[in-house]
Amino acid sequence: MVLLDICICTIIFLVGVNLKNFFSGFSNIEKRWLTGLFFFHFFIAVVFHFYIATNGGDAIKYWMLPKNGTFDDVWFLVVNQRASSFIYFFNYFPSNVLDLSMFTGNMLYALVGYTAFIYWFKIFKSLFPNGVILNGLTLFRVPLFPLLLFLPNLHFWSSGIGKDAILFFCISIFLYALLDIKKRLGLMGVSILLSLLIRPHITLFLLLAFSLGYLIDGRLKVYQKIAVFLVLAIGFASIFNYVVQFIQLESLEVSSVEEFASTRVSNLSEQRTESGVDISAYPFPLKVFTFLYRPLFFDIIGVFAILSSFENVILLLFTVTVLVNKPIIAFRKGSYILKGAIIFFIMGSVSFSLILGNLGIMLRQKNMFIPGFLLFGIWVLYYRKLHKLQSV
Repeated sequence: MVLLDICICTIIFLVGVNLKNFFSGFSNIEKRWLTGLFFFHFFIAVVFHFYIATNGGDAIKYWMLPKNGTFDDVWFLVVNQRASSFIYFFNYFPSNVLDLSMFTGNMLYALVGYTAFIYWFKIFKSLFPNGVILNGLTLFRVPLFPLLLFLPNLHFWSSGIGKDAILFFCISIFLYALLDIKKRLGLMGVSILLSLLIRPHITLFLLLAFSLGYLIDGRLKVYQKIAVFLVLAIGFASIFNYVVQFIQLESLEVSSVEEFASTRVSNLSEQRTESGVDISAYPFPLKVFTFLYRPLFFDIIGVFAILSSFENVILLLFTVTVLVNKPIIAFRKGSYILKGAIIFFIMGSVSFSLILGNLGIMLRQKNMFIPGFLLFGIWVLYYRKLHKLQSV
């Protein structure tokens, strides 16, 4: 089936490089940036493929299990709600029926990830319409947008076979749908359904975060807040049992959560011991810092750790810049989407920092939450500059 692999990869390349033209509102300069994002993303996808092929990883299992099994084997996992069962289901047709190679599979997922970046580009443009201010935001005289979208970790985990590329896509279309929910209700439904099948706790975070953002938005009337609260309560009750069962948590009692967290820390610290860190004795702020900004240069465990350290230094400097520019005021003045983005980031950072003990897995999991922080961080700097111009 080598010929089919070549044909599919060619189609993926042609679709990907021209995908930006199917979206309206991009200037020629922005299209050039998106072309650069495309080539950068697919370069990372090739790196991802050979890294996984050499060092092993979940992507191999996600592709090869349905490829070597039968549909009944895959369906059994789906019916019994085993972890990752829906990834096996999604991969059955291309891997087994079409007999495509894992490289082609990675390219398919890379296209999904790149599509998410186009949506993120649209989200930034929609929320920050003053292009002069947006493009003028810098960190040590280096333009922040759209260069922040080139952070390698964002691309690495969204460019290969697995839950991360699909979930990255789901989060992007969720926020994009919120920009005009009446016209994009179907897109919202796709986001919720896909994320619910893959990582339902992330769906819960999304619904909670952006509902809270909506509730605390000062521009809403009381009856609108009541309506949102009722929808939130119904949605939470509807998926709560499924989420708890999925993550194998018996209840939300403190003792149950503590036992679950300690077990997860122990298990994940033992996995891939070269990148394991024992965070059980860390104070809570240090756990959050570890999740968000490590590995740093004192954690060097290979080439990828060095690259990640550079990226984490950039994130750390960006965070400091945001914190010294009055983020609380910007939060109050921001739309409910911006409020929801930072609440989603905080929810994810707090919860995952308590249960993860492996730097590699931390890099992978924080990939879902970093775009929300980048969005809010850009808003803080954007609002600060806008406020100064209006005060002149």
